[in-house]
Amino acid sequence: MKKKLCIGIAALAAGGIIAGAALYGKTGKALWLIMVFAAVAVLLIALYGCITKKAQDVPSDAPRYHKKRTYITRAEWEFLQLLRSILGDRYEVCVQAPLVSVLEKESGGFRNELFRVVDYLIVEPVSFAPLLFVELNDASHNRPERVARDEKVFSLCAAADMPIIAFTTAESHDAAFVRKKLMKLLK
Repeated sequence: MKKKLCIGIAALAAGGIIAGAALYGKTGKALWLIMVFAAVAVLLIALYGCITKKAQDVPSDAPRYHKKRTYITRAEWEFLQLLRSILGDRYEVCVQAPLVSVLEKESGGFRNELFRVVDYLIVEPVSFAPLLFVELNDASHNRPERVARDEKVFSLCAAADMPIIAFTTAESHDAAFVRKKLMKLLK
């Protein structure tokens, strides 16, 4: 819209200059100069408006966001169904649980390291007392930055005496194996 308006004003100013040139011999030189200067001034203002942009028009380096299609991956959803079938109504299973919701930092400054998310949190169903973190590790957990992240999460849980267990996606398909490991930690 702004660009079209600038082009329109510039075209009118250019038309004024052309009209002024056509009237050069028919009017007094002073009137002609005023008309040409006015037209040139309008043209320059319109061009300046076209080439400069407001701060809101300039693309910024600010992050852009969008809503994800789903809260958890298909593999995470399937494992959630397995966890629910194993645990029944004896426990609640929360998905995408932030460490900061379960662990409290007692000293040492900022809590930034607690703003990591664990795939599942098993809690007592009435009080929601946290009992066990569960991670589902796909191949991405083999990348160096993910290995470092996982080590940090496990060390934070150990320091807070909060149990945590990780299953690979291959292990997540073995219900008996998952049940045995979970029940060992939940007793």
